[in-house]
Amino acid sequence: MVRRRLMVTSVAVMTLGALSACGNDKPAAQPPQTVTVTETPTQTSPSPSVSSGSSSEPERPPSVRNDQTPRCGPTTLSGVIESGDAAAGNRYVKLAVTNTGSKACTLYGYGGLQLTNAAGAPTPTKLTRQPDPGPSLVRLEPGQKAYKNLHWGAVPDGTEPVEGPCEPASAGAKVIPPDETEPFMVKFDFGSVCEQGKIDGSAYYK
Repeated sequence: MVRRRLMVTSVAVMTLGALSACGNDKPAAQPPQTVTVTETPTQTSPSPSVSSGSSSEPERPPSVRNDQTPRCGPTTLSGVIESGDAAAGNRYVKLAVTNTGSKACTLYGYGGLQLTNAAGAPTPTKLTRQPDPGPSLVRLEPGQKAYKNLHWGAVPDGTEPVEGPCEPASAGAKVIPPDETEPFMVKFDFGSVCEQGKIDGSAYYK
Protein backbone atom coordinates (compact mmCIF):
# COMPACT_ATOMS: atom_id res chain seq x y z
CA MET A 1 0.00 0.00 0.00
CA VAL A 2 2.81 2.32 0.99
CA ARG A 3 4.70 1.36 -2.14
CA ARG A 4 1.70 2.16 -4.32
CA ARG A 5 1.38 5.63 -2.73
CA LEU A 6 5.07 6.29 -3.31
CA MET A 7 4.67 5.39 -7.01
CA VAL A 8 1.64 7.68 -7.37
CA THR A 9 3.48 10.53 -5.65
CA SER A 10 6.52 10.02 -7.87
CA VAL A 11 4.38 10.12 -10.99
CA ALA A 12 2.67 13.31 -9.79
CA VAL A 13 6.01 15.00 -9.09
CA MET A 14 7.32 14.04 -12.53
CA THR A 15 4.17 15.39 -14.17
CA LEU A 16 4.41 18.70 -12.30
CA GLY A 17 8.08 18.98 -13.23
CA ALA A 18 7.28 18.45 -16.88
CA LEU A 19 4.52 21.04 -16.78
CA SER A 20 6.83 23.49 -14.99
CA ALA A 21 9.51 22.96 -17.59
CA CYS A 22 7.03 23.60 -20.37
CA GLY A 23 5.86 26.78 -18.67
CA ASN A 24 9.41 28.15 -18.52
CA ASP A 25 10.10 27.63 -22.21
CA LYS A 26 10.33 30.96 -24.06
CA PRO A 27 8.68 31.14 -27.50
CA ALA A 28 11.12 31.14 -30.40
CA ALA A 29 11.92 34.63 -31.71
CA GLN A 30 9.94 35.46 -34.84
CA PRO A 31 11.81 36.95 -37.76
CA PRO A 32 10.99 40.67 -38.34
CA GLN A 33 8.23 41.23 -40.85
CA THR A 34 8.33 43.87 -43.58
CA VAL A 35 5.02 45.57 -44.34
CA THR A 36 4.73 47.26 -47.70
CA VAL A 37 2.14 50.03 -47.95
CA THR A 38 1.11 51.03 -51.43
CA GLU A 39 -0.46 54.45 -51.78
CA THR A 40 -2.82 55.15 -54.60
CA PRO A 41 -1.95 58.60 -55.96
CA THR A 42 -4.73 61.10 -55.81
CA GLN A 43 -6.39 61.36 -59.19
CA THR A 44 -6.46 64.87 -60.57
CA SER A 45 -8.35 66.06 -63.57
CA PRO A 46 -6.15 66.89 -66.56
CA SER A 47 -5.67 70.56 -67.35
CA PRO A 48 -7.96 71.66 -70.13
CA SER A 49 -6.25 72.14 -73.42
CA VAL A 50 -6.92 75.00 -75.73
CA SER A 51 -7.30 74.28 -79.40
CA SER A 52 -6.60 76.88 -82.02
CA GLY A 53 -5.80 75.23 -85.30
CA SER A 54 -2.09 74.96 -86.02
CA SER A 55 -0.99 76.96 -83.00
CA SER A 56 -2.18 77.10 -79.40
CA GLU A 57 -3.84 80.30 -78.28
CA PRO A 58 -3.55 81.82 -74.80
CA GLU A 59 -6.61 81.30 -72.62
CA ARG A 60 -9.15 83.98 -73.25
CA PRO A 61 -9.74 86.48 -70.45
CA PRO A 62 -13.18 86.37 -68.73
CA SER A 63 -14.45 89.40 -70.65
CA VAL A 64 -13.81 87.56 -73.92
CA ARG A 65 -15.10 84.17 -72.75
CA ASN A 66 -18.35 85.79 -71.61
CA ASP A 67 -18.97 87.44 -74.96
CA GLN A 68 -21.92 85.68 -76.58
CA THR A 69 -21.03 86.70 -80.14
CA PRO A 70 -19.89 83.63 -82.12
CA ARG A 71 -16.31 83.32 -83.31
CA CYS A 72 -15.45 84.10 -86.91
CA GLY A 73 -14.96 80.72 -88.53
CA PRO A 74 -13.44 79.63 -91.84
CA THR A 75 -16.83 79.42 -93.54
CA THR A 76 -17.68 83.06 -92.75
CA LEU A 77 -14.32 84.62 -93.59
CA SER A 78 -12.59 85.44 -96.83
CA GLY A 79 -9.12 86.88 -97.09
CA VAL A 80 -6.52 88.60 -99.21
CA ILE A 81 -2.86 89.42 -98.59
CA GLU A 82 -2.25 93.07 -99.33
CA SER A 83 1.17 94.19 -100.56
CA GLY A 84 3.24 96.26 -98.20
CA ASP A 85 6.78 97.55 -97.78
CA ALA A 86 9.99 95.87 -98.89
CA ALA A 87 13.30 97.09 -97.52
CA ALA A 88 16.77 95.64 -96.87
CA GLY A 89 15.75 92.07 -97.56
CA ASN A 90 12.52 92.23 -95.55
CA ARG A 91 8.93 91.91 -96.68
CA TYR A 92 5.95 93.46 -94.87
CA VAL A 93 2.34 92.71 -95.85
CA LYS A 94 -1.11 92.58 -94.27
CA LEU A 95 -3.54 89.70 -94.24
CA ALA A 96 -7.01 91.24 -94.48
CA VAL A 97 -10.02 89.07 -93.57
CA THR A 98 -13.66 89.99 -94.18
CA ASN A 99 -16.78 88.76 -92.40
CA THR A 100 -18.89 87.41 -95.26
CA GLY A 101 -21.64 86.11 -92.96
CA SER A 102 -24.99 87.65 -92.12
CA LYS A 103 -24.24 88.13 -88.40
CA ALA A 104 -21.49 89.68 -86.33
CA CYS A 105 -18.57 87.50 -85.23
CA THR A 106 -15.37 87.96 -83.20
CA LEU A 107 -11.66 87.27 -83.54
CA TYR A 108 -9.23 87.03 -80.64
CA GLY A 109 -5.60 86.00 -81.00
CA TYR A 110 -3.08 85.01 -83.63
CA GLY A 111 -4.49 82.00 -85.48
CA GLY A 112 -2.47 79.84 -87.85
CA LEU A 113 -1.06 79.99 -91.37
CA GLN A 114 0.50 77.41 -93.70
CA LEU A 115 2.07 78.29 -97.02
CA THR A 116 1.33 76.00 -100.00
CA ASN A 117 2.45 75.53 -103.57
CA ALA A 118 0.16 75.78 -106.62
CA ALA A 119 -1.06 72.21 -106.05
CA GLY A 120 -1.98 72.91 -102.43
CA ALA A 121 0.92 70.95 -100.93
CA PRO A 122 2.67 72.53 -97.90
CA THR A 123 5.81 74.59 -98.41
CA PRO A 124 8.22 75.49 -95.58
CA THR A 125 6.42 77.61 -92.97
CA LYS A 126 7.39 78.63 -89.44
CA LEU A 127 4.81 81.08 -88.12
CA THR A 128 5.93 82.93 -84.98
CA ARG A 129 3.91 85.33 -82.84
CA GLN A 130 4.89 88.96 -82.87
CA PRO A 131 2.71 90.94 -80.41
CA ASP A 132 2.62 94.06 -82.54
CA PRO A 133 -0.23 94.34 -81.81
CA GLY A 134 -1.04 91.64 -79.27
CA PRO A 135 -4.41 89.93 -78.76
CA SER A 136 -7.55 91.99 -78.27
CA LEU A 137 -11.19 91.24 -78.97
CA VAL A 138 -12.14 92.20 -82.53
CA ARG A 139 -15.83 92.34 -83.39
CA LEU A 140 -16.71 92.22 -87.08
CA GLU A 141 -20.12 93.18 -88.35
CA PRO A 142 -21.09 91.69 -91.73
CA GLY A 143 -18.80 93.12 -94.39
CA GLN A 144 -16.22 94.49 -91.94
CA LYS A 145 -12.50 93.67 -92.08
CA ALA A 146 -9.77 92.75 -89.62
CA TYR A 147 -6.03 92.65 -90.24
CA LYS A 148 -2.97 90.63 -89.33
CA ASN A 149 0.57 91.94 -89.96
CA LEU A 150 3.02 89.53 -91.61
CA HIS A 151 6.78 89.93 -92.00
CA TRP A 152 9.49 87.64 -93.43
CA GLY A 153 13.01 87.78 -94.78
CA ALA A 154 14.15 87.50 -98.38
CA VAL A 155 17.82 86.76 -97.57
CA PRO A 156 19.14 83.16 -97.23
CA ASP A 157 20.12 82.25 -93.67
CA GLY A 158 23.41 80.51 -94.54
CA THR A 159 21.97 77.02 -94.92
CA GLU A 160 19.90 77.92 -97.97
CA PRO A 161 20.95 78.39 -101.61
CA VAL A 162 22.34 81.80 -102.44
CA GLU A 163 21.58 81.39 -106.12
CA GLY A 164 17.98 80.92 -107.13
CA PRO A 165 15.10 80.63 -104.65
CA CYS A 166 16.13 80.24 -101.01
CA GLU A 167 13.04 78.02 -100.50
CA PRO A 168 10.38 76.62 -102.84
CA ALA A 169 8.09 79.41 -104.00
CA SER A 170 4.60 79.51 -102.49
CA ALA A 171 1.41 80.27 -104.40
CA GLY A 172 -1.18 80.17 -101.62
CA ALA A 173 -1.71 80.01 -97.89
CA LYS A 174 -4.11 78.17 -95.61
CA VAL A 175 -5.36 80.57 -92.96
CA ILE A 176 -6.77 79.15 -89.72
CA PRO A 177 -8.79 81.64 -87.64
CA PRO A 178 -8.06 81.79 -83.89
CA ASP A 179 -9.54 78.89 -81.89
CA GLU A 180 -10.54 77.06 -85.08
CA THR A 181 -9.11 73.92 -86.73
CA GLU A 182 -10.20 74.26 -90.35
CA PRO A 183 -8.57 76.72 -92.79
CA PHE A 184 -9.69 78.89 -95.66
CA MET A 185 -7.44 79.66 -98.63
CA VAL A 186 -5.85 82.92 -99.72
CA LYS A 187 -3.54 83.71 -102.60
CA PHE A 188 0.16 84.17 -101.84
CA ASP A 189 2.16 85.41 -104.81
CA PHE A 190 5.24 86.79 -103.07
CA GLY A 191 7.68 84.03 -104.04
CA SER A 192 10.03 82.41 -101.54
CA VAL A 193 10.09 82.93 -97.79
CA CYS A 194 13.67 82.49 -96.56
CA GLU A 195 14.91 81.17 -93.21
CA GLN A 196 12.95 77.93 -93.72
CA GLY A 197 9.70 79.82 -94.21
CA LYS A 198 9.90 81.90 -91.03
CA ILE A 199 7.04 84.42 -90.85
CA ASP A 200 6.33 86.81 -87.99
CA GLY A 201 2.62 87.36 -87.48
CA SER A 202 0.74 89.76 -85.24
CA ALA A 203 -2.61 89.13 -83.57
CA TYR A 204 -5.73 90.23 -85.47
CA TYR A 205 -6.74 93.85 -85.09
CA LYS A 206 -9.27 96.24 -86.60
